[in-house]
Amino acid sequence: MCGFTAFFSFTNIDNVIVERLLRCNNEMFYRGPDEQDLWNDDKVALAHVRLSIIGLNNGHQPLFNESKSLVLICNGEIYNYKSLKRDLEFKGHVFSSLSDCEVILHMYEEYGEELNSMLDGMFAYCLYDIKNQKLVVGRDSAGMKPIYYSVLQDGLVFSSELKVIKTYFQSENTLNFENLRQVQKYTYSISARDTYIESIKKIPSGSFATINRNTGLNIEKFHKRNFNSTFDGDYQDACKEVKRLLFSAVEKRLMSEVPVGVLLSAGVDSSAIVGITRQFRENVSVISAGYKGNFRVDERREAKRFSDDMGLLWNDIELDSNEFNNSLYDIFNHLDEPNGDVAMFAQWAIYQKASKMGFKVLLSGNGSDELFYGYKQHNYYAEGMNWIENNYLNDITIGKKAIFKEKLGQMLKVFDNSKNRYLKKSKRNSQFPVYAELTKLAFNQELPLERTDWERIEVEYYIDKIYFFLHYAWLTNNCYFLADKLAMAHSIEVRSPFADKELIRFVDTLPVEFKFPDCQPKKLLKDSLKTILPDYVLNRYKTGFEPPYSFVKRITDDYNPLYFKEKPTTFAQLVTDYFASSLSIQ
Repeated sequence: MCGFTAFFSFTNIDNVIVERLLRCNNEMFYRGPDEQDLWNDDKVALAHVRLSIIGLNNGHQPLFNESKSLVLICNGEIYNYKSLKRDLEFKGHVFSSLSDCEVILHMYEEYGEELNSMLDGMFAYCLYDIKNQKLVVGRDSAGMKPIYYSVLQDGLVFSSELKVIKTYFQSENTLNFENLRQVQKYTYSISARDTYIESIKKIPSGSFATINRNTGLNIEKFHKRNFNSTFDGDYQDACKEVKRLLFSAVEKRLMSEVPVGVLLSAGVDSSAIVGITRQFRENVSVISAGYKGNFRVDERREAKRFSDDMGLLWNDIELDSNEFNNSLYDIFNHLDEPNGDVAMFAQWAIYQKASKMGFKVLLSGNGSDELFYGYKQHNYYAEGMNWIENNYLNDITIGKKAIFKEKLGQMLKVFDNSKNRYLKKSKRNSQFPVYAELTKLAFNQELPLERTDWERIEVEYYIDKIYFFLHYAWLTNNCYFLADKLAMAHSIEVRSPFADKELIRFVDTLPVEFKFPDCQPKKLLKDSLKTILPDYVLNRYKTGFEPPYSFVKRITDDYNPLYFKEKPTTFAQLVTDYFASSLSIQ
C-alpha cells in the first residue's frame, strides 16, 4: 500500500517538475513511511512512497522489467500475483523483486492493456512504456484505490491524492458546484469522475487510461457488471459456491508479511470474515470498538462473546467523542475531498488506535450489504417500485412513464407503518437544505452528470438497479473512500473480502429469488455461513454503529461559515463550506 504522483510532459521534464514530485512524496509520507523514490526521463517522472506489506526487503519502487523498457509505480495489492507469476515465469519472464506489483510489468509485456481484466486485487498504478512513450494508468474494479488527474498546459499529472495536484500543479482552481450540491444532499459525491474542483478528475473504478503525445488521454472501462441469471444449480448449490468464494476471498487477503487484524462488530459481515479467517490461522487478532457510556449501540459485549467462543485475540477500543474535538481539521486534510458522513470520526479514532497497536493491515466487512441486499429501507423502496410498475405503468403511455414513476416514488403509502416511517425519513434526508448560492449555480438532478462513467446495464428488477447504484456510488465514493483516506492517514491498509470480483461476478449470475429469498436481507449470505457462525450471530438484529450525533451537532452549531453566507445546519454543509473556503484562499 503506497502513494504516488506521475507527470507526463508535453515538452520535457525539468528540475522544476522533479522538485514538485519530491514535495508530493513528502506531502503524503504517511501513505508510504517505509521508502520513497523518484524516476524520470525527459518525458515522464514517477514518484512513489511505500508502505511495505509484501516483499519487505525486496519490493522497492519504481519497478522495472528485465530490459528496463518499462517502469511502474503502484498503490495496492495484487492478490493473484503468485499464480500470475508462475505462468509468466513459465513463459520466460524474469522477476527482480518479491513485490506482488511486479507482475503488472510482465503482464503488460505479455498481454498489453488486457492485463487489467486479469488482475485480482485493489490497485492503482502508472506504467510507462519508455520505448513507445506511452503511459498506462489503471484502477481496480471496485474503486478501492483512488487516482486523481488533471490536464495541464504542459502535461498531465496523476496522483493518489487530490491535494498534491491542487497544491503543486494548479495555479487556479474553480469550484464544481454540482459536486458540492451532491455532498450536501447525499453526504458524499455520486459522480464517478468529478471532484469538487472542476479541473481535477478521477479515473473511474474498473477503468484504465492511456496517454501518449499523438492521441492524448483516452479512458476505457475494463470491468462491467452483468446481471444475467445464468446459474443452473439450486439454492443450496448457490450457498455452497458463495461459501467457497468467501473462503477464497478471505484467504487471498490474509497475504501479508506484517501483522493483520480483523475489525469485528457483532454483526454477520465482520463475524463471517473472522470465522473464515479462523479456519486459516490459529491466532487471529480482532478489534472491537464502542463509545464510552453509550451502551445502546455498544456491541463489544456481544463481540467479546464471539471472540471468546472462537478463541481469538481480542482488542478493545473505547471511543470518547471528547477525543474528536481536536481532530476535525486533521481529518479534513486527509480526506482530500468533501464528505459529510459522520462515521469518519469513529473510523479515524479506530485506525489511529489500531496503528498504535502495531497493525498495518485490517480486514473489513465493507461491501456485504451492497452485495447481499442488506439495507431494509432500500429493499422496501424496490418492492414499492416493482409493485407500482406491475399495477399501474402498463396502462400509461411511454412518454409519460418517467414522470409518473417520479411522482409515484414520492407517494409510496402502500406499506405498513414501519415502511412508511422510512419513506418519510428518506424524503427528509434527500432534501437537505441547500445554500442559496448552490441552488442558483448547480443543476437540480438526481443522477451523475456524466452518465457514460456509469455502466449501462439491462436490469429487470428495481432491487438490482438500486444495489447496482449503491455499489458504484455509495460503496466506492463513500465507504471505500473513507477507508482508504482515513486508514492510510495512519499507515494502515484496509482490505475488503466482500469486494472480491469473483464473488461479485458469481452473485450477479444468480436469479433474484436466490439473491433476495423471501425478501429477507442477506439471507443468502447467512444460509451460506450456517456451519461457520453460531445462531446468536446469524439471528442477531442488525445494529448500526451510530456516530456521536451530539458531538456533530455541537461542532455544526459552533461553526462559522467561511465561504457561503448562510450558517450550516448539517455537517455536510459544514464540510462543503470548509472545502470551498480552503480553495478560495489558496
